Amino acid sequence: MRTVWFLLEKEFHQLRRNRTLLLLLLLAPVVQLLVLANAANYEIRNLNLVVVNHDHSPAAQRLIDKFQYTPYFRLVAVRASVREAEQDLLRDRADLVLVVPRHFERALVRERRAGVQLLVNALNSVKAGLAGSYAASIVQAYQDEARPATVQAALAGRGGLEVVPAYWYNPHLNYKTLMVPGLIYQIMTLIVMFLATLNIVREKELGTIEQLNVTPIRKWQFMLGKLLPFWLVGFYQLSVGLLLARFVFQVPLVGSLPLLYAITALYLTVPLGMGLLISASSQTQQQALFVAFFFLIIFVLLSGLFTPIEYMPAWAQALDRLNPWPTSSRCRV
Repeated sequence: MRTVWFLLEKEFHQLRRNRTLLLLLLLAPVVQLLVLANAANYEIRNLNLVVVNHDHSPAAQRLIDKFQYTPYFRLVAVRASVREAEQDLLRDRADLVLVVPRHFERALVRERRAGVQLLVNALNSVKAGLAGSYAASIVQAYQDEARPATVQAALAGRGGLEVVPAYWYNPHLNYKTLMVPGLIYQIMTLIVMFLATLNIVREKELGTIEQLNVTPIRKWQFMLGKLLPFWLVGFYQLSVGLLLARFVFQVPLVGSLPLLYAITALYLTVPLGMGLLISASSQTQQQALFVAFFFLIIFVLLSGLFTPIEYMPAWAQALDRLNPWPTSSRCRV
């Protein structure tokens, strides 16, 4: 183990001399987590809303107010006809058009039901899906409030079932509680794998690999000397990420931290091993980075961060079982 200690000392001396890389290792996890935790958010606010109100009744105005006074929609225009509102959709000036038909209030009072039309700008499918979901929730909430008291009393007298969802890992549906743990492991994996990828190939370019070849060290000593420094870097990034998650993003840490670190120690061998394999097989640092980037793109796209794994084709789900890259849905702290 004395030989391994000397190799570790050499690696840390090289890391200390490279001030740019050292500064990147110390600050990168902090800056990336602070930025990505606020940027990687599928909750969209201030969607552009255009209203076409053919009824002009108090009931119709209350429905429009429901949309207007939420953080998800921003009223940008009130049009006199659907044709004018459709032009806003075609010119990408509106994300959602709410059309209130004539006799909306009369139908709501007499027939206890009324319809509205929602036109969604589907140029961005993700934004369109969220806009439609937000609008349906607002309309449903308005319908429950506008239901006549007699009907509410009749339904209350019947009894019935009420479904109340309970979320185990995120009771308040805080989006940062969902995303931050996954981002911690995403950032840690990316940095550790890139560092391991550049390790041996840098020795080749500098010519120091020839000195290591004639040094009386064994293969396992050489591997440990190359793996342990970046293994410790991964633990540093995990620790910084957990501190930021707890004290900046208020993510509750429930469970055993020693168990989390033990699983992380086992997990880090995967990106480190892949990085060293790519580094040993490459001739230049540019070649190593291209190969590593190729695999990282595949791992990220199959991780489920952008597309849920359940919605992928069967062959992609089978391939994802071999994917070592973590996602926020798999990382629950």
